[in-house]
Amino acid sequence: MHSKQTPQRPSRSLRLTALVLASWCACVAANAQTLPDGVDASRISPQITLRLIDMLVKKGLMTRAEADDMIREAAATPPAPTAASALPYQTQPGAIVVPYIPDTVREQITNDLKAAVTQQAKTEGWAAPGLFPEWTERLTPYGDLRLRAEGVYFGKGNYPFFPNFAAINAGSGFDTVGGSNAPFLNDTEDREFLRLRGRFGVKADIADWIQADVRLVTGSNDSPVSAYQTLGAAGNLSKDSIWLDHAALLMTPTKGLSVDAGRFANPFWTTDLQFYSDLNFDGVAASYAFFQKSDIAPWATLGLFPIYSTDFNFGDTDTTKTPSRDKWMYGAQIGGNWKFDDASLKLALGYFEYDKFDTDGSRPQYQQFGNTLFAIRDILADPNNPGGPQLQYYGYASKFGIADVHAALQIEAFDPFKLLLEGDVLANTRFSALRINSLGPVNNLDSNNRFAGGNMGYYLNFTVGEPHIVAAGQWNASLGYKYLESDAVPDAFTDSDFHLGGTNAQGFILGARYGIARNTYVGLRWLSANEISGPPYAADVLQFDLNSEF
Repeated sequence: MHSKQTPQRPSRSLRLTALVLASWCACVAANAQTLPDGVDASRISPQITLRLIDMLVKKGLMTRAEADDMIREAAATPPAPTAASALPYQTQPGAIVVPYIPDTVREQITNDLKAAVTQQAKTEGWAAPGLFPEWTERLTPYGDLRLRAEGVYFGKGNYPFFPNFAAINAGSGFDTVGGSNAPFLNDTEDREFLRLRGRFGVKADIADWIQADVRLVTGSNDSPVSAYQTLGAAGNLSKDSIWLDHAALLMTPTKGLSVDAGRFANPFWTTDLQFYSDLNFDGVAASYAFFQKSDIAPWATLGLFPIYSTDFNFGDTDTTKTPSRDKWMYGAQIGGNWKFDDASLKLALGYFEYDKFDTDGSRPQYQQFGNTLFAIRDILADPNNPGGPQLQYYGYASKFGIADVHAALQIEAFDPFKLLLEGDVLANTRFSALRINSLGPVNNLDSNNRFAGGNMGYYLNFTVGEPHIVAAGQWNASLGYKYLESDAVPDAFTDSDFHLGGTNAQGFILGARYGIARNTYVGLRWLSANEISGPPYAADVLQFDLNSEF
């Protein structure tokens, strides 16, 4: 939908040109020495003067009422009529004709132009150079604020005893011989709450090709996939937490090449089937765009990202140290943009490998739900204390190497409506059901206690309207379907809303947005998901958002 365009004010150069032109005409009229001998300047046609005034009105440098007042004042004292005044004035070859502007009109034009330009200069901030330090001109603040009302509604037949492996791994472990139960997930009691996400960042131009980006964000914890703060969670109107979300150098050392280093936004073109939209990356990434102004524009992106770094003095004792078990992700993606008459196509192929994610000695530092796990420790009972605690942790049973195909077709032939069809298909190429079974998985089992997980995932979404709402009155509506098997991707980094986060889920997503002001919209989403394998686990999520960007 076309948004209403705001009339553009005259540029600074146009205003200055008009001022100089009017002043020049006035000065020349008062001091003209190029008229032929015997020519009376008062005989010169006033049409040129009137055209000059009309031009100033059209350019917005004076109002129509002010122009009319000036013309009436100039006409109040006309020159004495003569017999020759009825004859048209004939210029001589090579003569320069200069319009005559009375002193009163010239003074009025000068004063009005000075007032208009001075006011515009104050408004736009170019009237007083040096008023602010030079470095402030190199800073660009940005951010957004989202208020969300959310409801979570569980299926009545859900299995009530899903172990909370994330809580076990983050704590002191699960005592396999103790009398207490493992902590369980809530998949039976509905919840409704208010949430907040606020992000504020600043980009600083350091050099022609170097920019720094720092951003702060809200969040109840250090989750990599959620920046939402549940209102009232801390109790008694306590202050919310603030986290460092971006801290990076963004560099463009040559045309087409960009290099990001530090903590920055996802450099790959992906969906939340693998990487949630709020996820940011630590590490370094480089992208190169070929033929940027062509109808066919290929590009490529490479990245190296530390997922977990062990302590420098990591080891079992002070005298015996253990080799590093750092976890890394390596990513590569190639793609291209194709433009047609009324459509555009974007296509990308990517591969993302996770190194040492399945290391027996290191449990996940963050996880959501869905990946197949196994008991890491081979516990031997203490002969001196056979009844003592035997604490167990749980690690990934599968290796991960994700091959991904992502495509989006946008059709603009039905203006003002746009149609967007997006698809994403991926597979974990390092998945091995045989290996997982040999480790003795503790979840994603069928009714016969056999492993029933998988390694595939796909996402389809259809959107009609304006994909990116930036003005009042713009809208869109979307319908999508998502299918993500247990070990298709690491569950830590995927969508945190669908099925309450993680993998082993399938279902529909229905949404709509409507712009209520510039860069502000309201949105409604319904996410309905069920388990793919294992005991029944159904979860529906309803979200109402008020989102504003600046």
